[in-house]
Amino acid sequence: MKKLSVLVSLMAASLLTACGEKQTNAEVVAEAPAINQELAAYKAGAKELVAMIKAEKPDADIVQKSAALVANSKQIISQFIVKHPKCNDYLTALNNAADIIPTLPLAEIESGYHEDGKLPTFDDPNCYHAKDLLVHPATVQAMATMGIKDSEMRASAELEIIEVIAHFSQVEKALN
Repeated sequence: MKKLSVLVSLMAASLLTACGEKQTNAEVVAEAPAINQELAAYKAGAKELVAMIKAEKPDADIVQKSAALVANSKQIISQFIVKHPKCNDYLTALNNAADIIPTLPLAEIESGYHEDGKLPTFDDPNCYHAKDLLVHPATVQAMATMGIKDSEMRASAELEIIEVIAHFSQVEKALN
């Protein structure tokens, strides 16, 4: 019965949205499980990536896992923009660059995306936290693509993901 109620709410939300009407609180609540699933998948994936880096798994496996986190972050960022429209320009520019970031030299990733040199300005600190869900795993993807050659680089890759887990809690709060 509960599933039927949620289904009816979602169908009503689709019809109202198609007619240009704003969503009700019930409709927004009905969408919450989807974003919560995305958030849970991201957090689990980040923890798994840290474990892979610590265990010195092959670079190809780390590339694949970090790429999956980047893809997952794009979904979260899309939902984040809906809830925080002030972040639209900033996070849309980031999402548009998501596929090229891992192909850039690390110094360019740092200056362009960690330090925001290639992104529009923003005035909501939540935007910054959401950005990091994509930038940190993309950095690890770039590192693993080049080859994590030594313990110093491995430690740097691990810290990238540990840092994103800290940012993650801020994103989670901003979405819930």
